[in-house]
Amino acid sequence: MANLRKEVLRVYRDILRVARSWQSGTQMESATLEEREYIRQEARFLFRKNSLLREEEEIVIALQEAKSRLQMALHYKNPYPRLVNTTQTYVPSAKFLRKEQKELKHSKPVYMYSKE
Repeated sequence: MANLRKEVLRVYRDILRVARSWQSGTQMESATLEEREYIRQEARFLFRKNSLLREEEEIVIALQEAKSRLQMALHYKNPYPRLVNTTQTYVPSAKFLRKEQKELKHSKPVYMYSKE
């Protein structure tokens, strides 16, 4: 558990470091400042929310989400979470609706779990 705590703190520091040096993809100063503030606020909010987690498995999932969101932000030069596209189908009955909801839940990318 101590190693997990060190890993969480390392990722948090990495995110704050990225926020300090963040440059918007548009190269506009106002967009850069807005995105830096978003990164800081989102990190604070999610890390405080997840500070209540006690199960090691839940902590690992939240940590994996933080890492993947950071990597995606750096790759796409966009700090905001990417939307998930799912196919829309006709649902004739409640049985199929439950099945589709279950599939949707399991198809959600790891970087979107905090947006529930």
